[in-house]
Amino acid sequence: MSLGRETLPDRRTVGVVLAALLLVVAVVAGGAGLYFAVGLGPDEAAVSAVESSEDVTVERLDGATVVRSGPVTAETTGLVYYPGGRVNHESYVPTAAEMVAGRDVAVVIVDMPLNLAVLGPNRADGAREAFPAIESWAVGGHSLGGAMACRYAADNADELNGLVLHASYCDRDVSESGLRVLSVLGAADGVLDAERERESRANLPPETRVVELDGVNHAGFGAYGPQRGDRPVATEPAAMRERVGNATGAWLAG
Repeated sequence: MSLGRETLPDRRTVGVVLAALLLVVAVVAGGAGLYFAVGLGPDEAAVSAVESSEDVTVERLDGATVVRSGPVTAETTGLVYYPGGRVNHESYVPTAAEMVAGRDVAVVIVDMPLNLAVLGPNRADGAREAFPAIESWAVGGHSLGGAMACRYAADNADELNGLVLHASYCDRDVSESGLRVLSVLGAADGVLDAERERESRANLPPETRVVELDGVNHAGFGAYGPQRGDRPVATEPAAMRERVGNATGAWLAG
């Protein structure tokens, strides 16, 4: 039985179909890229309040924002901070300001490709190189940023002193790394997988300090507005950031 010419698509038809498929893929990819690139936050008013403070200095470098309370010296403790997934890195300037206020601490908040730390896992290298005077470094981050900071710490433990997890957990074993580790959690966090976080504590050193803050949800770690799936709280955003920042800053300075 002959198929006949009419049942076979000609080259022009195939070309049109392929072009349409490529266009759809391009639109989807472009939309996804735009979705992540736009990011959440920052709360401009909260950032401006920090910039106008006489107690804190905000310095913008290529690919990072630095928050410190004084000059950077060999005595300064440095923290390289990775932002949460799809969150603009400047959203953490107000929280960092709480960490450094009255303390010899400098926080380098790293800008990530498409606001995803998974696309820039080793950017702590450049952040540390920008401040060669600092001898004591910790890495940390919020949510996805914390998980990626843990991976960086696992690969560079001999060059670091600490790891800070904000509403996050480690999927790499650093239990015998010699690192000091702080894990700060929000009691009202509706985004973090609490069961996964608790199970993952086995990856942390036995001396890890775990702090759970009442009245703090997942979005309370930064200044970028409410987050889908999170729990509502009565605590003001600035108060949540103050609690997170003070708990972290005291640990870093200690």
